[in-house]
Amino acid sequence: MKSLQFSVPADTSKSIRIQEDIMPNFYPHFHRHTEVQIMWIIEGHGTLAIEQNLFAFEAGDIFYIGANQSHVFKGGFNKGEKQKVHAVSIFFDPHKKLSPIFNLPEFEELKHFMDHSEVGFQIASEVKAEISISINELKKSKGIDQILSFIKILTHLMQNRNLHIPLSAEKNMPVEISNYDQRIIDAQNYIRKNFAQNKLTLDRIAKEACMTPQAFCRSFKKRTGITYIEFLNELRVQRACKLLTSSTMYNISSVAFNSGFTSLTNFNRVFKSIMKYSPKEYLKRYKDTILD
Repeated sequence: MKSLQFSVPADTSKSIRIQEDIMPNFYPHFHRHTEVQIMWIIEGHGTLAIEQNLFAFEAGDIFYIGANQSHVFKGGFNKGEKQKVHAVSIFFDPHKKLSPIFNLPEFEELKHFMDHSEVGFQIASEVKAEISISINELKKSKGIDQILSFIKILTHLMQNRNLHIPLSAEKNMPVEISNYDQRIIDAQNYIRKNFAQNKLTLDRIAKEACMTPQAFCRSFKKRTGITYIEFLNELRVQRACKLLTSSTMYNISSVAFNSGFTSLTNFNRVFKSIMKYSPKEYLKRYKDTILD
């Protein structure tokens, strides 16, 4: 599905834009913008469609949406329920006005965190309360104090990065690696390039890492936190989502085969375990979310 390129209203006197919305519904169009967006849902609930993924949200949730990530929030109001949305968003572009700050040596770790947060994330429940307080402080502050409050929020998010929920199934790899870890990364890159092949086997992947299958399985889990088959299935399901939501007409069997699955039954089972819906349910919910 195509998304609209949205232009966030510019404010030449500020480096970040803080926008508070109180309205009957969220912005209804599937869209993207060049700015990173941190969005705090104060009131409202429903479904977030971001790229090909669906996430349920409720009041109190906070999302970090990467630059140019296509997304839309859709309220899930029941019949007779009063429709009201209250949200605060922080828009910023680390590559424009803020670039001199993030290029300082002291900000290297924070810049690295943002560079590796392009897929976005839902902020961990453990830190939502503290982040919401900080956003309120940010709203009230001005000038230098506002920038300091903003950096405080980003630093808090960075310090808790391992707790956040990625808005993409694929896991990021740490930067610091040993020569032994490099073999796992090479194997992971090999899986990324070949996951759609139906005949991709553990033996082939382990051989790419120059390891026995047993040693590879142990090392992959230790290195990434998930099994190689979980990683493989996540890549295949993400491809299936892209095929299902593309403008080209694909039936379920064709999607399964072109995503690397050899069994329709296995495809349906794996898809539901990752996306929480069957392929048919997912496609219906996705279309209901992004279409007006």
